[in-house]
Amino acid sequence: MTSKTYIIDRTLHWFSALLLLFMLMSLSSQLHNVDWDMKGQLEHRQEAVEIHALIGMVLVLLTLLRIVLPYLTKTKTKTEIPRVKPKSTKHAWFIKITHLALYVCIFGLVATGLMMFNNYEIRLSLFGMAFEPSRDNFYQVFPGFHDLHMQHRDAIWWLIGIHFVGIMVAKR
Repeated sequence: MTSKTYIIDRTLHWFSALLLLFMLMSLSSQLHNVDWDMKGQLEHRQEAVEIHALIGMVLVLLTLLRIVLPYLTKTKTKTEIPRVKPKSTKHAWFIKITHLALYVCIFGLVATGLMMFNNYEIRLSLFGMAFEPSRDNFYQVFPGFHDLHMQHRDAIWWLIGIHFVGIMVAKR
């Protein structure tokens, strides 16, 4: 019988994965492929960036919940959440490093995203807090965080591919 902890873990995993893929593929479309005449350019950009940031915060909360879930359920053994069995010590290290890198990228994306959000060129709000624009910060601070954000985005695409191929190979 599958445990409740396992079901919760898998649900958090797939919900987080779908949110992450949605975020990776949607903001550019929201900013560039939608008719801005419906709301106006400013309102449209505000809404797209605010939704992207909100989903990012939800993703972090789900990721943190997934990390602490085994400790919250007080499982006596780690076998309650079945994992792919590594074939060697090197394979085990590769799995751990890949997962750690995925988590680091998720948190890095959120951190750089929040810094971009805080230094954006238009007024934005998140959880009722208003972030006032600063033209100087937008031209001086924002580009550096944007570059880091894009590097994290590229890295997470590679890590998703490595994770996916690794699972396919392990399940064959």
